[in-house]
Amino acid sequence: MGLLEGVFVVAVHLVVLLSALVGGWQLVMLGVAWRQVRGARLAVDDFMRPVPGDSPPPEARPYLGATHEAFAALDWRFEGFFQKLLPGEPPQADFSLWLSPDGMTLGAVVATRAAKDPVERTVLVSQDASGKVLSTNDLPGTGDQFGGVSSMATLLHAAPAELQAFHQQRLQAEAQPPLRTWRPGQVLAALRELSERSVQLWERSGDARWKPEAPGEYGYTRKGAWRYARQAVRSVHDVGATQRERLKLPRLGSPGASATRPGPPPKPLPRSSRAGGLLNLVALGVCLWFVVRYWREPPPEPPRAVPPLGSIALEEDVDAALAAPAFADGQRAELAGLGEVTLYQRPLGELRLTSGRLVAEDAFSLDSRPFALRLPMGAHPVFLTVAEADGKQTPVCARLQVSERPVSRWRAAGAYGVDSGTASFRDAEAEELMAARMGPLGMNHPLLPRVEALLSSAMGGLVELAPAPVANVAVFSSAYGDGTFPTWFGLDEGGQAASVVTCFAGLKLVNPPPAGPAPSEASP
Repeated sequence: MGLLEGVFVVAVHLVVLLSALVGGWQLVMLGVAWRQVRGARLAVDDFMRPVPGDSPPPEARPYLGATHEAFAALDWRFEGFFQKLLPGEPPQADFSLWLSPDGMTLGAVVATRAAKDPVERTVLVSQDASGKVLSTNDLPGTGDQFGGVSSMATLLHAAPAELQAFHQQRLQAEAQPPLRTWRPGQVLAALRELSERSVQLWERSGDARWKPEAPGEYGYTRKGAWRYARQAVRSVHDVGATQRERLKLPRLGSPGASATRPGPPPKPLPRSSRAGGLLNLVALGVCLWFVVRYWREPPPEPPRAVPPLGSIALEEDVDAALAAPAFADGQRAELAGLGEVTLYQRPLGELRLTSGRLVAEDAFSLDSRPFALRLPMGAHPVFLTVAEADGKQTPVCARLQVSERPVSRWRAAGAYGVDSGTASFRDAEAEELMAARMGPLGMNHPLLPRVEALLSSAMGGLVELAPAPVANVAVFSSAYGDGTFPTWFGLDEGGQAASVVTCFAGLKLVNPPPAGPAPSEASP
C-alpha cells in the first residue's frame, strides 16, 4: 500500500469514527430492536390471562397502581387486571384495561416485572369511521401495532389526565367522525379484534405470518421486523428531538410524580432532524464500504464453470425435446470423467411449499432470495437424477416437479453457489424458520446434524423442520462438490412452471431426439 493510499485509509477511519459518534448509534439500536422483534413470541391476545380483584397485584410495579388511581379519578371504567403468561413461564408483565366514559377510547396500561430495563407504558386507542386507528402513549420505542392503518403519537411521561387531553386533541385534528364506540366488557375483545386485523394486513404485505403450529400466534418476517424496528427507533429519535424538556418529569408512581400536573408541550420536529440522521447513516455506510474495500482479503478464485445440460444455453429459451430424456430411467448419456453412463431417477420425497416462493441455494446458506416466479403451494415431489457407470453413482440433476403438465420449453432462472457440497430446495418460509432458530453468530445451524446423518447413507432426502404443514427442506449432494450451478424453470405451453431443475454436471445425451414438437416429460 502506497503513502497516498495509507493517508486515504487513515482519513476514512477518522470519518468513520465521526459518523459513528453522530449517527452510528441508530444502527446499533436498529440491530438490537430487529433481533428482539424477530425473536419475540407474539399472539393476538398478547398471552393475557385475567387476574381476579379490583386492585393491582401486590407484586405489581408502583406505576400500575398509580395509573389505576388516576384513571379511576377520571371516571374511566375499569375492565380488569391481566398478566402476560406464556406457557411454562412465570408472569412477565401486568396489565390493566380501561374504557373512557364516552366509550370511544380504549386504555391499556402495562408494567413488566423485569428488574432490568422495565417497560411502563399507557396506551390510548380510538378508531374512526374510516377504520383508521389512532393510538397515543406516554413512552416511545414501539412500531406500528395496527397494520399500517394507524397514526401514533407520544407524549413523554404524561399522566392519564394529560394523556387523555392530548389524545382528544389528536382525535379532533385527525379522526374522521363518528368514532367507534364500545360497551363495558368489550375492551379485551376489541383489542384482540384490532390485533387480529393488524396481523392479517401485515400478512398481505409480507410483514408477518401466522404460525400454523400455534393457533393465535404470529411472527414478523425479516422485512416486517426491519419495518417495526425502524419505526421504533424513529419514535425514540423524534421524541428526543421534540420533548427533551419532558425527560425531567418523573414517571407516575415514582417520588415527586403528579397525576394532575401537566408538563411542557412538545415542540415541532425540526425539518433537518430526520434528514440529518439519514445523512449520517449514509455517510457511515459509505465509509464502512471504503474500509472493507481497502482492507479485505484477496477475492477467492472463481468457482469452476459447469457446462449446461445437453444443448441448453443459459441465455435463451430452449425446446423441451433437448432435455426431457435426461429425466427418463435408462437414458444413456456421456459424463465428463465417467464416460458413458445410464441415468436413473431417485425420488427424495415431497417438498412442502407453504408460500410458493422457492429458494434454491447451498443447504447451509440463509441469505438467498426466492425466485421471482411463484410456484403452486402444496406438496410436490423432488427427484434426483443419478448417473451410474461401473457401479459408481453420481448425482447430476435435482428436479422439483410442481405439475403433471408436459414441459414445453426450459427457461434459465439463474445460478447459485454451493460451498458445502450440499444443495437444497426450500420454501422461503422454511428459510425464515431456520434463521429464527439460529444461535448467536450463526451457530447451532438447524440443518447441520440432520443433513450429515442423511447424506452419510444417501445422496439426498428431506429434512423436516416441524410437523406438517410447516415447510420442509429437500437436500442433495452437488456431485463433484462446490461450484456455481445453473437452474432452469420448465414451462408448459401456457407459460406456467411445471418443473424446476438444478444441474450439477454437463451431460451429452446419447442419440438425443431431433428438434421438433415437444414431447411430454417422461415420468420417473
